[in-house]
Amino acid sequence: MNHPERGSMVRAKRATLKSIASDLGVTHTSVSNAYNNPAKVSKELRERIFAHARAVHYDGPHPAARSLRTGRCGAIGVVFNDPLSYAFTDPHDLAFLRGISTVCEEEGANLVLIPLNAREPERLDTLTAMVDGYIFNAPYRSHPAIRKALARGLPTVVVDFDAPDHASVLTNDREMMRTVVAHLLALGHTKVAIVTFPHAEGWGEIVALDADFSDENYVVHERVMGCREAFDAAGIAQGGILVCETMNSEEGGRSAVDRLLERRPDLTALACFSDRLAFGAVAQCEARGLPVPNRMSVTGFDGIDPPGGRAGAPELTTVRQNALEKGRRAAEFLLREDRARPAQISIAATFVNGRTSATAWGASGR
Repeated sequence: MNHPERGSMVRAKRATLKSIASDLGVTHTSVSNAYNNPAKVSKELRERIFAHARAVHYDGPHPAARSLRTGRCGAIGVVFNDPLSYAFTDPHDLAFLRGISTVCEEEGANLVLIPLNAREPERLDTLTAMVDGYIFNAPYRSHPAIRKALARGLPTVVVDFDAPDHASVLTNDREMMRTVVAHLLALGHTKVAIVTFPHAEGWGEIVALDADFSDENYVVHERVMGCREAFDAAGIAQGGILVCETMNSEEGGRSAVDRLLERRPDLTALACFSDRLAFGAVAQCEARGLPVPNRMSVTGFDGIDPPGGRAGAPELTTVRQNALEKGRRAAEFLLREDRARPAQISIAATFVNGRTSATAWGASGR
C-alpha cells in the first residue's frame, strides 16, 4: 500500500558548505572563505555564494563546528566581582560594559559575563571554557577562578588590577584620593572617615586607616594608600582616621553613616570610594539632620549621575573617571593590538569640586 503523504513529511536535507559549492560549481574552500576569510574571495563570488545560501536557507557554518575546526570560540570573557544584577544596575559597570561591547560589535566578537560570586562556583569552569581571552574587571587577586583563568594562558587584559605579566588599564586612583583628602584638609576637616567597598571577600569592618590593608583588591589598596599619603603630609595620625567597609551601593553608604557616627559622632567629613556610597551617605546625613555640606562634607569617586536621575540632587565633590573608555581600550587591546609584550594603558581621572564639600563645621568663620 502506497503512502504518498510520507514523502511530503520527509525533511529536506540541510544545505552545507559542500552542497553549496557543488551547486555553484566552485570549491569547498571558496565557500568556506566567503564566511571565514572574506578577503580571500572576490566581492562578486561572495555575493553569489550568499545569494544562493539564502535561497537554500543556509545561515552559515555551525558555531560549534567552526570552534572545533579553528580552536576559537569567537568570544571574550569579562570577569568581575559583583553579581550580574549589580553589573546591569551600576552606572559605572554599565558604561564599562558598553565600551567593551562597542568594540566587540565592530570586531564581530561575543561577550561572556563571568561573575566571581556565582551561587554555583562549579559553573565557572564551563564559562571560562567558552572564551578566547579575558578582561578582568577589578577582581580579587587570590580568587580560585582568577588563578585558574590566568593558568589557562589565554590573552588577558586586566582593568583596575595589577598583573605585571598582562596588559593593564589603570586609573590614577592613588593620586586622586590624595587630591580628595587634601581638598578636605584644606577646608579645615580633621575629623574625617573613609567609606569603602570591601578590600577582600567577606570583609565589612570598621578599622583605623593604619590597619593592614592587603592588596587583594587593587582599587581599594591604591585609594587607601592615597588617603594615607595625604594625612601623612598634613601630620595627621592614621590611627585616628576610621575606615568603614560596606557593600558598594546607596544602602551601603547609608549604613556606613550610622555605623561611623555611632563611633565618632563628631565627624565632619566622609571620603567615599564610590559615588553610589556617597549618594547614600548624603541621603542618610540629611535624614539624621546633618545637612550636606553645612554640617557634613561628603565626597565620592566615579563621576556618575545620581540614582534614578533624582532632580535636585547636589552635585557631588568627586573624581570623574571614564569607565566607557576603560572598557573600550581593554577590548581594543585584547582584540586588535599586538600582544607580544604587556602594556600599561593609563586613563587619567579628574577631580571635580562640587557642592557637597565646604569649610569644616566648627572651623574658624563657621
